[in-house]
Amino acid sequence: AVMVNSGSSANLLAVAALTLRGEGRLERGGEVLVPAIGWSTTYFPFAQYGLTLRFVDVAPDTLNLDEERVAEAITSATRAVMVVHLLGRPFDLDSLSELSEKHGLILIEDCCEALGTYHGTKHVGTFGVAGTFSTYFSHHISTVEGGFVVTDDEEIYNILLAIRSHGWTRQ
Repeated sequence: AVMVNSGSSANLLAVAALTLRGEGRLERGGEVLVPAIGWSTTYFPFAQYGLTLRFVDVAPDTLNLDEERVAEAITSATRAVMVVHLLGRPFDLDSLSELSEKHGLILIEDCCEALGTYHGTKHVGTFGVAGTFSTYFSHHISTVEGGFVVTDDEEIYNILLAIRSHGWTRQ
């Protein structure tokens, strides 16, 4: 986990790290599938790094991405999917993980509203290449402000540390 000043910054740094890593990085012009319900800070980092947002409708009963519509929305330009676990309700990560793997897509999880939430026996934020969290005062676990990014990818972790610390590589 790499601590940052907010969940908004967590999203920004996660996207930045994914554009800076070596193999499998997000490149300008690539398409990212995002839910039609989210926050500006979920969407803006992708636009800031020159990626194309493709909004996918949500299921009315969960307000999470509609799985069938995600599958239908994938094109040859699609490079990633950003899941927003809205109001602590986790997305069906088993099916999306399978779909992402099948199409070679990067899976990113915005868990700013879902700290401590599980899907099955795993915490949300641990299914994709990166999970972002917020501890802002309006969330259910608060440090008044703050956030963090989790990843099990060592390269992304080191990029996150460097970006967060203005290029310093020391921990």
